[in-house]
Amino acid sequence: MNRKRISSGDRGLDEVLSGGFPENMIHVLMGAPGTGKTILAEQLVFGNATSKRPALYLSTLSEPLEKFISNTQGYAFFNPAAVASEVLFEDLGRPLIEKGFAALPELIAEFLTQRKPKILVIDSFKALSELASGLEERRKVLFETATLFANYDCTVFLVGEYASEDVTELPIFAIADSIVSLNKTGLAGGEHRFIRVEKFRGSSSLPGPHTFAISERGLQVYPRLVSPATFGTYKMADDRVATGIKGLDELIGKGFWVGSTTLLAGPTGAGKTMLGLQFLRHGATTGEPALYVGFQENPVQLERVMAGLGWTGEKVQEKRAFEILYRSPVEMRVDEVASAILERVRQGKVKRIVIDALGDLKRRSPDPSRFSDYIYALMQWFAVRQVTCLMTYELGELFEFHRISGEEISNMSDNVLLLRFTPGARMKRTLRVVKTRGSAHDQEEHVLEITRKGVSVVGAWSEKGKGKNRS
Repeated sequence: MNRKRISSGDRGLDEVLSGGFPENMIHVLMGAPGTGKTILAEQLVFGNATSKRPALYLSTLSEPLEKFISNTQGYAFFNPAAVASEVLFEDLGRPLIEKGFAALPELIAEFLTQRKPKILVIDSFKALSELASGLEERRKVLFETATLFANYDCTVFLVGEYASEDVTELPIFAIADSIVSLNKTGLAGGEHRFIRVEKFRGSSSLPGPHTFAISERGLQVYPRLVSPATFGTYKMADDRVATGIKGLDELIGKGFWVGSTTLLAGPTGAGKTMLGLQFLRHGATTGEPALYVGFQENPVQLERVMAGLGWTGEKVQEKRAFEILYRSPVEMRVDEVASAILERVRQGKVKRIVIDALGDLKRRSPDPSRFSDYIYALMQWFAVRQVTCLMTYELGELFEFHRISGEEISNMSDNVLLLRFTPGARMKRTLRVVKTRGSAHDQEEHVLEITRKGVSVVGAWSEKGKGKNRS
């Protein structure tokens, strides 16, 4: 049976919930104080309430009703015109203190009968439960309340400051049709928030923890990156992608395969960013929309780099085909970056991507052990959507390397290009093709030049000849 859904008010969370919260069920929003439970509850009531089917928000013993309303006014989803007509706020805590916990079903029935809400939120339900004289009364009243909810055309959200160990001990979690937990923790030099579906009766959901942020827009969820489920339906393209870098294509069999991912590894200053930008620029000028995802140079600094290569006076249509997606490595959220990339990929807005650099992504990953899975899933999305990607990876050594990456990224990549500096009084930049999947490639090390005209491979390098130009 396909139940109708109520949107959470956020596209990302709706994706996690396979379309939203099922109607006419009991949903528990749990988490420690300050994790965002109330913001989520208020966001969904303002997003779904109408004058004919209002949402009813019952405050209890956690915060005064006036404070609930005033704290909401700073968010974009808040609509003052909807208050008292579409979104109704009432105080449940005071009458319950007067009548006792056993009166909970009676009081809720009065609200449901008089207000006829489409959505009912009780915040905090845990604070009410603590008024019970004991476990027996709590169980009895909860059973009566759940039976009451079943007789009304209303979707219920019970908000509470529950801990993970409460799920197996408290009776509220037995009557709940879904349980959504929110938490926050300090990781990777900053605060990270996660949301997880603990239980979702009669419906599927996207498993695992999902990053979310709270801003003036409200709560925004970035679903955990997973591999696409269409491996059996897509066909690999036999076409090649010209890199736009003079001398490189013939080293890799006339260019990269369409939909392949290339790892470009090398020390700082070896030319990784320059090579990536030139790869994108060639795509932008030949009808392949390009996306540069960067974490070091901001857009102004990047434009200076491109100006140094003589890339000025670009055509308007080329500018529209070349997009810069910049995120500061200090505040960046890994799953938010993936969400922004995939949005463009799914919409067909990009055919070439450069991610510069993987080390910045790893440093901001809240779970370093999952980093290789994250990159693998990205690569699979690129393959399915026929997007050709180049990822840069910085190596610490300048001259000699014993391994390329420690996250199995080189094993996953279709192509691996290694940049380095030659030792000696006059260093040269060099490029070597270490790997190309499903294609022959050149075995020699070649000199890489960066001039005002861009990046080019100019000839094989040897210790004896100190570099040989092509004939």
